[in-house]
Amino acid sequence: MALEVCTTTEARPAAGLVIDGDVVPGDAGTYPVTNPVRPAEVVLDAPAASGAQLDAAVAAARRAQPAWAALDPAERAEAVRAAAAAAGEAVAAGELGRLLTREHGKVLWEAEFDAGTIAGMADAYAPLAIAALAGRVLEGPGGRRSVVCHEPHGVVGAILPFNWPVSVMANKVLPALLTGNTVVVKAPPTCPGAVLAVTAALAAALPPGVVNALNGPGPDLGRALVDHPGIDMVSFTGGVPAGRSVMAGASAGVKPVVLELGGNDPALVAPDVPIDETLASKLVEAAFLTSGQVCMAVKRVYVPAGKEKTMVEALVERVRREVVGDGLVPEVTIGPVHRPAARDRVEDLLAEAAASGARVHRPATVREEDLAAGGYLVSPAIVEGAPPTAGIVRQEQFAPALPVLGYRDLDDAVAQANDTEFGLCASVWTADAALATALSSRLQAGTVFVNAHGTAAMDYRAPFGGWKQSGHGVELGPEGMLAFTRPKTVLEHPAAR
Repeated sequence: MALEVCTTTEARPAAGLVIDGDVVPGDAGTYPVTNPVRPAEVVLDAPAASGAQLDAAVAAARRAQPAWAALDPAERAEAVRAAAAAAGEAVAAGELGRLLTREHGKVLWEAEFDAGTIAGMADAYAPLAIAALAGRVLEGPGGRRSVVCHEPHGVVGAILPFNWPVSVMANKVLPALLTGNTVVVKAPPTCPGAVLAVTAALAAALPPGVVNALNGPGPDLGRALVDHPGIDMVSFTGGVPAGRSVMAGASAGVKPVVLELGGNDPALVAPDVPIDETLASKLVEAAFLTSGQVCMAVKRVYVPAGKEKTMVEALVERVRREVVGDGLVPEVTIGPVHRPAARDRVEDLLAEAAASGARVHRPATVREEDLAAGGYLVSPAIVEGAPPTAGIVRQEQFAPALPVLGYRDLDDAVAQANDTEFGLCASVWTADAALATALSSRLQAGTVFVNAHGTAAMDYRAPFGGWKQSGHGVELGPEGMLAFTRPKTVLEHPAAR
């Protein structure tokens, strides 16, 4: 069946691929990218790359890489910071926040933040990368010494998710460039416009071929990028099944990968914490950012047995203030989920929980006009009394739905929190510093927050990565910079006399 689409009064922006310093149309044609709040509305005609264009982008990156890697780290950092600043200016001039809201669904303030952070990220990462690349010199007896240095992999394939596409792009591209790699970006196919525009601005301020960007409507392009013999490393953010596929594809060439995958983050509220409006607000903000479509969102809340109802009531009262609808409307606080499958999946999970005896509370306001337009709207849900075996507890819902569960004692709380295949983040909520330290050491997660949770609480100076099924390798911090390098040891002995 053909897709029925309509136009809008807003201008439809042009989008192109970025290959060897040029912005070019896709040789495989275009396909429509539509607005999740009005699915009949075409936001842009997205370019689709051909196999020949993939080869051209990789070849351009390979040509550019030796000269780029030969630059002094400080000189390279200055070039990256200047390019990121130019990209930031392009974001402001082009109103890319509005474009990102229309193609993605997220509320405007978040879209503007997502699209506009690249310059600040470059300023933050540059000194981290320079320091990490310094290496070590180990003196030994008899005039011997060992020099440990870090060299780039070469050409990095960066595969992006839909949820925070521009920020995640910067989170991969900037460290890769700062450490001497060149990059081929694969944009998220359902919302590529802002990524392609920002990448084009970044590439225009750098030598040709240093940054390239491709796009296509399905998974084939990503697979081809991973499999391409000219790609030396892959950095991927997305779901666990796709991450497994990336790892399997990269294994044929023994390519290193960094995988930032899904999560089922628990928030453990200790007995000493008062359950009040302040706590409820922090939990809701950490759970429902980007309509719950964040890997490090709170996805389960654990409170002492007997306090579940109090926690539910506080969360329900806080959620009552939310308005769901078009992210460009000022009063809207939660946009649609990105795809209809995400809406259908979470509704199925909520129906299953209700059938098992749980109460599903949905007190927010949903804009009727956006519902009537067929928007992929999910009224945020607080789930009371779901069994631990329910899908809403066991799975990553990736939508605005939050179960509240009780625990007998802190040993039980830790056991329930760890009873998952995921291990991205967790949080402990307590005023007892010693208790926070003790619980943090027992939680099976790559990042543990104390009295906070989520993207707003991150520290770019520290590594971020998942345990178990939540990922492989790390981003951020010196460790995240060095993930884009390979160590080399030079063992120096005195010359023979």
